[in-house]
Formats: sequence, C-alpha cells, structure tokens
Amino acid sequence: MSKAALRARIRAQRRARTESDLARCALHLAEAVTKTLPEAPARVTCYRSLPTEPGTEPLVAALLAAGHDVWLPRIDGPDLRWVPIAEGTSYAAGPMGILEPEGAAVADLAQVQPDVILLPGLAVDAAGNRLGQGGGFYDRALAPLPQHSDGGPLRVALLFDEEVLERVPTDEHDCTVDVVITPDRVVRFG
Repeated sequence: MSKAALRARIRAQRRARTESDLARCALHLAEAVTKTLPEAPARVTCYRSLPTEPGTEPLVAALLAAGHDVWLPRIDGPDLRWVPIAEGTSYAAGPMGILEPEGAAVADLAQVQPDVILLPGLAVDAAGNRLGQGGGFYDRALAPLPQHSDGGPLRVALLFDEEVLERVPTDEHDCTVDVVITPDRVVRFG
C-alpha cells in the first residue's frame, strides 16, 4: 500500500472516532506515557494534537504537574522551533490551526537536549518505522540527532492501538522510533 493510501485509510478511521472515545483515549494515553517516562525532571518535547489525533492536552498537563521540563513545537516555514512551556504559557493558532506556544524559541532539537521526544504519527510498523502526516517536520527535526542506542533521546510515537502495523511504506529520510505508546499498550523496538 502506498503512503498516500495508508494515510487516507488511517485518517478516515480517526475521523470515525467519537468524542467520548477520543476523550477516554487522551486520558489513558497521559497515564501510559507518564508511567513509561523516566522520573522527573526529564527534558521532554511533546506537541499539541490535532482534533483526530490521540489527544495530548491531558498529557501536557500531566508532564508539567510531574515536574518535567516540557517543550512544544511551533511551525516556522518548513521547520519546527521549540518553545519551553509552563502553566500559564500563552498560545496562538499556527498555520495548521493547532494552538502553538508563544515566547522565545530555539531553532533545533539539539539545543533543547531532550531526554524524550514524544511525536505524532499515523502509524508505526514492527521495525519502528514511522509514517507521519506527510509534511516532513519531524523527519527534518530528528535527522541530525543520534539514535537512542547511540546516546540520543528516546523517540516515542503516540498512536491509537490499531495504528501499530506489521509494515508501513518508508523512504530513506523517514525517522524511526524506539517506542510506541497507545492508550492501551506500550510497544518497544530494538
């Protein structure tokens, strides 16, 4: 199956979810992630989810409450910039309609020095290959960082259970992940 066809299938499945299911999944996801992360204070990047993605609002609140140092992305042209957040951070709608943090940003993840990168996606396969939304933002952001096995940050994709697949189509520039966390399970690779 092509990337475009798989993306279309998964997006249709996501749109079919009810609001109550999305809310339940967001709470379960926050609990699963906080149980999996190292003890605070860890430096963690996260993101504000699209309406059909596994919700991250409860997760971001839980990370801050646990004492983690949390950074969120802001889109700047073809790249992501990273903003440290705290309770009371102000947000503005970005180019994709997602609320993005306002304030001083750094240009790349190497400057953030994250311990854990929580990233969105549409699917991950049995080898840890990640299928993103198609914009390449995270592939570009992660490219200069070493893999976790080489001392880099732990890369964690947040998905729904049925989005952990046997195989996803990949290109050479696609990033891999070390862990997938869904509302109901944790899958580790390598």
